[in-house]
Amino acid sequence: MHYLCINPVGIFIFDEKNKLVKFKYFDKNPEEIAIKLEKFEKQEDFPELQEIKKEFKDLVIEQPNKTTEYFRENFREIVLENFKNETELNQFLNSVLIAKTKLKISKIERRDKLIIQTVSSLNDLEKILNTMCERLREWYGLHYPELDVKDHEKFAKLIVEHGDRTNFKDFETSMGMELKKDDVKVLQEYAKQLKELYDLRKQIEKYLEKIVPEEIQNLNTLLGSTLAARLLASAGSLEKLAKMPSSSIQLLGAEKSLFKFLRGRERDRPPRFGLLYLHPDISTSKRELQGKIARALSSKLTLAARADFYTKKDISKKLLEDYKKKLKEILKA
Repeated sequence: MHYLCINPVGIFIFDEKNKLVKFKYFDKNPEEIAIKLEKFEKQEDFPELQEIKKEFKDLVIEQPNKTTEYFRENFREIVLENFKNETELNQFLNSVLIAKTKLKISKIERRDKLIIQTVSSLNDLEKILNTMCERLREWYGLHYPELDVKDHEKFAKLIVEHGDRTNFKDFETSMGMELKKDDVKVLQEYAKQLKELYDLRKQIEKYLEKIVPEEIQNLNTLLGSTLAARLLASAGSLEKLAKMPSSSIQLLGAEKSLFKFLRGRERDRPPRFGLLYLHPDISTSKRELQGKIARALSSKLTLAARADFYTKKDISKKLLEDYKKKLKEILKA
């Protein structure tokens, strides 16, 4: 039998008596070596390894094997002939180690960053929609100020469909100004673009509902996809969120108010919560109970974030049960 040993320097074949029978040095390119070592770890072939396999039909490839420990103990003596001295060997090994680290980092899935960019784009879109809606209402209000539709999206849709006020009921009593066909056409095009942005917002929200449970399932269960994504974005990354104490998570999104208070610019008490106010359990509760609910929720969010980042285990059911139990106690008190 023959035994394979592989390391950053090259490929080495030993017999059963630990005698080196064949070796093949790698080219001294750290990046290429890092790729080959990664392939070997994944049990994938590369050219040099394929050649060795063809030559030795009885080759034991599994690591560690019978000669692995021997090779480790005598590594420097065996490979030093390929280097000028120990210093050059050490420098080479360090460069390969750095290349391997860079390769691993480049392949880490940063799905939390994808969520952050998605929800940030949603926030930007909300600002644009609000600005455009205000403009459309003022603009169309010159023509038909009596059009009383509270929902912005529905308002835009009506203008796209009807255009001129003559297509609405009771337009005869309107105090607005007359518009030419070209004026109405531009208004309709503007409203059409606004409606398409609303459609885009729905697509992004639907996308968040898909990826958030996949990546941060525990946070998603406690907060819902949009709020969980916004909390993640406020923290900066899932790693940062997982390392935060519950008190910091409770105040995420309220940093400006907290800094003002600490600088003595706010006369009131410090903020009790930030983004968590958007959670229905807090926003719909009595003011005197909101702080207690926020503390109970943030304590569970700490555990949820750590599970999502470190273990990827789904403990959402237990977290939700514990939180609901604590919520009932608070509401009954």
